[in-house]
Amino acid sequence: MGLDINAVQFLVAAKTRGANFDRTATIGRQGLGVFPRKVRTILEKNSLSAGAFAAAGPECVFAEPLFAALGARQVDAMDNSDFEGAKLLHDLNQPIPPEWKAQYDAVIDGGTLEHVFNFPVALRNVMEMVRPGGRLFIHNIANNFCGHGFYQFSPELFYRTLSPENGFCVERMILHRIGPYGAWWEVADPNVIHQRTELFTFTPMNILVQARRTEVKEIFAVTPQQSDYSALWALGKRKTGPFANPLFAGPARLFSALKTGMDFWRRQSLGNRKFFKKVPRE
Repeated sequence: MGLDINAVQFLVAAKTRGANFDRTATIGRQGLGVFPRKVRTILEKNSLSAGAFAAAGPECVFAEPLFAALGARQVDAMDNSDFEGAKLLHDLNQPIPPEWKAQYDAVIDGGTLEHVFNFPVALRNVMEMVRPGGRLFIHNIANNFCGHGFYQFSPELFYRTLSPENGFCVERMILHRIGPYGAWWEVADPNVIHQRTELFTFTPMNILVQARRTEVKEIFAVTPQQSDYSALWALGKRKTGPFANPLFAGPARLFSALKTGMDFWRRQSLGNRKFFKKVPRE
């Protein structure tokens, strides 16, 4: 687990927009994969004091000095083992203790959730740790990294789980290619545009999520459902098309295949402005 340049810029931008890091919990002790000099430049560019970070010295292996520069007075790392000095020892496959709930202004997962088999329990755990008004930050694998962990995550998963039904709202969601130089793409909510935000790329993609806890609710009291299915169920009727008529089934299938091929790159690429909006890196 660790913070790359994208995660550092994302967290710094959140701070400049009002996010509070006073009491911070990290899921896994977060390493810092950015040169300290570069971190200081980012902090100074955003009018944040680099003094707390610079005090850590030229060799900064872990990210606590960055959190201190963001205003954190307390940083607790959670892990299944204390091999990296984690304070909160817990297996995320199991529910967290009640005393850890609603305790933190910021909870940060820099690449743990995809490695936890019981993902719904793990996600509920990190959501429950956030206090009302606090924020959950997630940086995970989205595409083309098969075998890295148990899972890769779609944007809609986080839109449907970090939702008002569960006492959260998504404030930002960004896709970016793995690496330090790629562009950032803001992701549309499928429930808003009434389409799945599907993506095909040749390179691995990461997803950055910032969500605010608006109130304490029982999380997943209602099981999240994919938005297009929910819309069909609400209509109470089966979706039909030209395939339903035997007379037109053959030509319709051929036309559908040709159209899919022609539309593939336009619709399922980062060039689809309805799904993905290019935004400045911060």
